[in-house]
Amino acid sequence: MPKCIKTEHVNRMFPFEFYDELSEQLKAFTLLNPAFILQDQLKTEKRKALFEQARKNKPMSILHQNNLLEVEPFGELLALEVCCPTKEKDTVLHEPDKRGQLPLSIIVAQLYDSSCSPVFSKDVTEDSIKNIPEVLWDDPNLFLGIITLTQKEPRVAVIKIPKRVEDQLFESTQDDA
Repeated sequence: MPKCIKTEHVNRMFPFEFYDELSEQLKAFTLLNPAFILQDQLKTEKRKALFEQARKNKPMSILHQNNLLEVEPFGELLALEVCCPTKEKDTVLHEPDKRGQLPLSIIVAQLYDSSCSPVFSKDVTEDSIKNIPEVLWDDPNLFLGIITLTQKEPRVAVIKIPKRVEDQLFESTQDDA
């Protein structure tokens, strides 16, 4: 079974338009892809070209090498894109010596099938992944979050979560208490 989902599949399932919609929804975080840092200064077609160019850079290829992260209580999550808190954007862009002191934040996703099982998983074959179409922002089976890797433990901010998954997680955490 795969230890990651290949970049070609991630790029197909999550194209520029997905991130463009996502960036409009995020207020507390900024995507660190240059297309979204400069979104107020560039037209959509120019931003799309810049986005595609940035996807090919070395840090993104490293992120995609081990892009399935195990995060409790959510299970496996697919790492999509690096981001930072909006309030830290200027530090990230203009103060490289302080940038390394900030915790790493990553947009993560999980798509659930009709039985509430995760689709982005090491247990799912590449052939199954190949058959997943473009993921839509408003897909009711889509979980989106931001994982922040702190020194103590990862923190997850939920952007959107399917209701049945939320209920299932809430049940299991109450059972553990």
